[in-house]
Amino acid sequence: MAASLSARSALGGVQLQQKARAGPARLNTQIVAAVKKVNSYDDQWTKGIGSVGIFLEDREKPSVNIFKQVEKKRLLSTVEKAGLLSAAEKAGLSLSKIEKLGLLSTAERLGLLTLAEDLLTTDPGKISSASLPFFVAAIGSLVLIPQDNVAEVIIAYTLALGAGAVATALFVGGFVVKSLQED
Repeated sequence: MAASLSARSALGGVQLQQKARAGPARLNTQIVAAVKKVNSYDDQWTKGIGSVGIFLEDREKPSVNIFKQVEKKRLLSTVEKAGLLSAAEKAGLSLSKIEKLGLLSTAERLGLLTLAEDLLTTDPGKISSASLPFFVAAIGSLVLIPQDNVAEVIIAYTLALGAGAVATALFVGGFVVKSLQED
């Protein structure tokens, strides 16, 4: 009995230790699944100095279904309640206008829908970390470009504003994608 209590307290933490001290009561157990590791074949591997091996050890990543996440988070209902569709229609952008202009077929032909799907299923950390070079470029344009006359000031601040906007969009976009992917 004492061995089972000590094993439970070692695995369960402080909460189970307190319950074990209180007496024989029901103990809540939690099962945690570990992330599976998968060995995959590296097609680009060549034998050389410092090469580790032909097989890589990756982590298994669960597939993300964005449509189920959108449905679960009720995003379309939120858009409807916020009145965004009515505002777009008042601005002249309705579904019939989109159909007449052929925007969806153009987006499909240009591969924008596939790009959007790839962005929504990628690692959010990669999206947010892609903002760092643009942030550095924004600061660098203010620091490195001399601001002796009006033209140089306009160039420096325009570059800083553009790079800062891209950095902000990528940084916030990573968090938006993360919120769509999490359960």
